[in-house]
Amino acid sequence: MAHLAVLGLVLFISVGTGCTKVEKKEEEKDVVIRIGEHTITTDEYQDALRRLIPEGFHELSPEEMELIKKNLVNQMIEEHLILGEAERLGIDVREEEVAREVDLIKEGYEDGDFREVISSRYGDIERWRNEIRKKLLIKKTIDRIINSRVTVTEKEALEYYKKNIDEYQVPEQVRARMIVVKTEKEAKRIRKKLTKKNFAETAKKVSIGPEARDGGDLGFFGRGDMPEEFEKVVFKLPVGRISKIVKTPYGYHIFLVEEKKKGRKLSFEDAKKGIMERLRRERADLEFHRWMAFLKKRQNIVINEALL
Repeated sequence: MAHLAVLGLVLFISVGTGCTKVEKKEEEKDVVIRIGEHTITTDEYQDALRRLIPEGFHELSPEEMELIKKNLVNQMIEEHLILGEAERLGIDVREEEVAREVDLIKEGYEDGDFREVISSRYGDIERWRNEIRKKLLIKKTIDRIINSRVTVTEKEALEYYKKNIDEYQVPEQVRARMIVVKTEKEAKRIRKKLTKKNFAETAKKVSIGPEARDGGDLGFFGRGDMPEEFEKVVFKLPVGRISKIVKTPYGYHIFLVEEKKKGRKLSFEDAKKGIMERLRRERADLEFHRWMAFLKKRQNIVINEALL
């Protein structure tokens, strides 16, 4: 299950049926969104917006900013509707579930850094934990109402595979190592002493490319994945052979081809899991859209766009 820190459960779906622009009324001046009897205030909206956009961030265009604001409004509406369904169905989140999610998110942070990040975005840890609890509750509700009802059969996956067979053609690939240096003189000096056995160690010592720490390993790549100057050399070079010096705008390169894979068709057995996950995700998205449209249609949703 994707962690909520990454997933975020941000549901960017248009407000749709039932939403109208509010007329300015004195008693509504601090209400950005009204969903039935529930209101979302300017302070709540601005607080959520601050968490989306770091303080001092000025690289967004007016159009991008407008889109972010509209998406945030949609997210807040949908979250409220989903939480209402959670309450209706009696869905809850246990404290140990929150604690487990908190521990997973904290991994990779130093304690001081973690607290600083949370404090800057949420004010305090408890407020952030409440946000985690809410996101877990939203996910649980979607899982019960949508994901648990979505099924994909192996027969359907096979039909998709046959109709989209071109997607499962794996192109020819090469795995190569590379040494890159700044001058031709240095490249010539290195090339004279270079062998298949000492290539990786030499790359670690002299190459200026980021892959140097891995012995110059570029991994497997197909045509179109690397600069043309690279591909012209490595796809013609036999396995185990070291190339001549190749000049590019990046420097002077030497390649070693370690392995080649011929182009092939991915079998249905190899592709099946990915196809079933893809179809399941697409169907769940479609069901979610339908469900949200139904929930929104039942509510009178009013947005005060002047306050966005």
